[in-house]
Amino acid sequence: MTFQTDSAIKPRIMGALPVLEIENRFAKAMVSLQGGQVLSYQPNAQEKVLWMSPLADMTEGKAIRGGVPVCWPWFGPRKEGGPNHGFARTELWKLELSETLDNGETRVVLSLPIDSIPEWDGKASLGIEVIVGETLKIKLTSRNTGEKKVEISQALHTYFTVSNTDLIWVEGLDSKRYLDEANEGRASIQDGDVTIQGEVDRTYIDDTDTCILHDPGLGRKITIKKSGSNGTVVWNPGPIRAEKMADVPTHDYKAMVCVETITLPQVPVELEPGQSHVMTAEIFVE
Repeated sequence: MTFQTDSAIKPRIMGALPVLEIENRFAKAMVSLQGGQVLSYQPNAQEKVLWMSPLADMTEGKAIRGGVPVCWPWFGPRKEGGPNHGFARTELWKLELSETLDNGETRVVLSLPIDSIPEWDGKASLGIEVIVGETLKIKLTSRNTGEKKVEISQALHTYFTVSNTDLIWVEGLDSKRYLDEANEGRASIQDGDVTIQGEVDRTYIDDTDTCILHDPGLGRKITIKKSGSNGTVVWNPGPIRAEKMADVPTHDYKAMVCVETITLPQVPVELEPGQSHVMTAEIFVE
């Protein structure tokens, strides 16, 4: 595959997949054309912000474990069938634009047109904009290009690198309602900050607030600011579930946590013909 890119971007093949390697005066990053997925982001003089499994399957049509997978047009399993977390994360996206902005940041725009998908009765266009700079900005835009209403749930399923899950906590979800997917979907109320003890799989409902991931082991905190989202997921497989995951090395579950920007499957986005929806996440490190 050949394509034109800005000078701050180098195309390369990782495994069997085309990726874009980005380096500017602020940070380094990598974006996979399969899935429109940010694989890595590392500001200068910082540890890697995103976790990527060393056992990630980089072959065509396989979901990549790590970075920021795009779950779309549904999040999680779907009773009507189809792949878990939708099909966008295993499709090959098209590079529309790459450029260096006036402030030195790098901007990449990818698109995924959807005309006919057997598991989903709808037509839409999907675009993702990634800006790599002092912060990582991701904008996911869905547009209904068909003639009837469609429903969409989605996620920027972000994996963060941490020193040790025993040491970290997530601020910003106190008193929020959540569904505890690790406990048969039981409804609960968050009491204080979120800590990681064993398997954690919580879907926070009606949450639009900024979250902060505190990691004293790495001496940093990561802020996740979002818009166009009505929920947050905090996930870590814990030791028992991680043992069954072929693409997660032993004990590596302690080196990562997911804090996901989502629109809830319980409250999906409804798009009439011609309508669009934008969901964004901005990640920065202090």
